[in-house]
Amino acid sequence: MTLRSISLLLTLTCAAACGDDKGGDTEATTTATDPTTGTGSTAATDPTTGTDSTAATDLTTTGTTDGSASEGQTDTGTAPTGTDPTGTDTTGTDTGTTGVDTSQFERFTVRDAAGPCPPNADCDGFIELLGTRMLRVEKFGDLDNPVTEVEIDEDDFVAAVAVFAAPELVNTLDGPDPLCNPPTDVFESMELVLDGAMHDAMTTACDLPPLVAAREMADALAMEYAP
Repeated sequence: MTLRSISLLLTLTCAAACGDDKGGDTEATTTATDPTTGTGSTAATDPTTGTDSTAATDLTTTGTTDGSASEGQTDTGTAPTGTDPTGTDTTGTDTGTTGVDTSQFERFTVRDAAGPCPPNADCDGFIELLGTRMLRVEKFGDLDNPVTEVEIDEDDFVAAVAVFAAPELVNTLDGPDPLCNPPTDVFESMELVLDGAMHDAMTTACDLPPLVAAREMADALAMEYAP
């Protein structure tokens, strides 16, 4: 065998051996694209096992594009509730700042008379308070029966109504006549109108506390506003 033949044989043998090694050691790679990010990740395949040597990634959504709570979270928000700004149920009762209900008061009148009345004399008179705060007074003994009318102060009106519309006076006036044993030559009567209802009685010489209080209040108003 010549030297050229030996050299050619060695070259062919080496080429065959090198080609087998490159083919058996080649590592195949694949590229996967993440659909959520648009980026690719490379996974190497083990030529001996045929499995992907890279670990799988668990993607967890922690939010949504519309701003709603993510999975596992609880919405703790509460709906706003309306509040009535007034909070107060009005009754239409006029009590001012004293607690006295004056809305049903219409009139209180106390009348006095005596008889028999001699000629050219006046033997009657009255004191009357209206719900409009108007005080009307006809003095006992004034000829021609002149009537004085004057509007009283709010405070005095409330104080008077507290006496004239007192339940004790209402009950007394609603009692049977006569309330007392009056003399036969002088007379006194009281009339109270509350919410359209009349309460009246002959009260001559009666000293029951509600009657005494009403009489004294009427006299005090007359002295103050129509002396």
